[in-house]
Amino acid sequence: MRFLAQDQLEAFLGHLAGQGRVVAPVKGADGVVLFRPWEPGMAVELDVLLAKQAPKDYVFRQSETYLRFGYQMEGVAAAGAEVTAATDRAHAVLKVEPQNDAPAQVIFGLRPCDARGFVQMDNVFGGYGGFYFDPYYNAKREATTLVAVTCRDPRSTCFCTAVGGNPAGTEGADVLMTQVEGGLTAEAFTEKGEELLAFVGFSEAGQAQTLYAETVKEQAVARVDVPFEIEGVRENLRANIEDPGWHDLCMRCISCGTCTYVCPNCYCFNITDEIVEGKGERMRTWDNCFNPLYTLETSGHNPREQKSNRFRNRFSHKFWYYPEKYDSLLCSGCGRCITHCPTRIDIREVLRFMGSPRSAAAPAGEEA
Repeated sequence: MRFLAQDQLEAFLGHLAGQGRVVAPVKGADGVVLFRPWEPGMAVELDVLLAKQAPKDYVFRQSETYLRFGYQMEGVAAAGAEVTAATDRAHAVLKVEPQNDAPAQVIFGLRPCDARGFVQMDNVFGGYGGFYFDPYYNAKREATTLVAVTCRDPRSTCFCTAVGGNPAGTEGADVLMTQVEGGLTAEAFTEKGEELLAFVGFSEAGQAQTLYAETVKEQAVARVDVPFEIEGVRENLRANIEDPGWHDLCMRCISCGTCTYVCPNCYCFNITDEIVEGKGERMRTWDNCFNPLYTLETSGHNPREQKSNRFRNRFSHKFWYYPEKYDSLLCSGCGRCITHCPTRIDIREVLRFMGSPRSAAAPAGEEA
């Protein structure tokens, strides 16, 4: 275990910034903590447990251009001859230029639930089980190093331990740092992480610092409530798919999609072509399964026209469909969806109700 004194943190970040982009949680003038590209002089916010939005935007971008395309005149038109409708069609050649910008970057200060969220998206875009390998996502993922920080004081909305996580979890992290008196301890788990800890400002952690870090981790785990038992949730969601309780639970939902946008592992997207005067871009943008148009088919049929069906799909995807395909959950228990839902819908409440045998479940909308 290594140790970095608090007064060496900015020098460490400056060292990393000399090798690529550094992204870190920063508190804005409005008091909201967001992940932003770090620059010298910026104060990194580690005392606020979670940034409002997960850092997945720096690997799986909200809006991303896949390729640029346009028509280029060749032959008769290129030689300056008179262009008619016929020659235009005959000599216009479509040119396509793939776009895949993947700068080296370090995401510093994310939490273990955020790092685990990247692992869950890796399954989708990384070819798990022989499925599709996305070169755009994976180029950015390979260029990214994740430096997670232990959650010293989990929030009341945190439930990572219920879904197999840990406030000091290392899944997906290249380095795990823990705040101790006078600085941070650091442990590397990958070659990328080892390279980061070669910075001259690190020293060997003393016994007192090591013991303190372990105490912080143990106490953090003890502070996280386990609001539901994960065993049996998948089977019960399947059994309850037609249950009218879904309608009761979704009544407060306004289909805004906030829960999907702040989530560290939601990955639904849409692809559109934007064309202006013969030149265009193919773009991928985040979508969300609460959007009424999300499943609208070209025929006009929408298999999830009812809000309750879209509501059901979100929870079933995370705890039923995805686990059956990728053998893991699509939730890391960060609790952002609870914190930022404008109508206070609680994923834990939904799972306690619809993820249990209906005869043993509490009434819909009632806290268990």
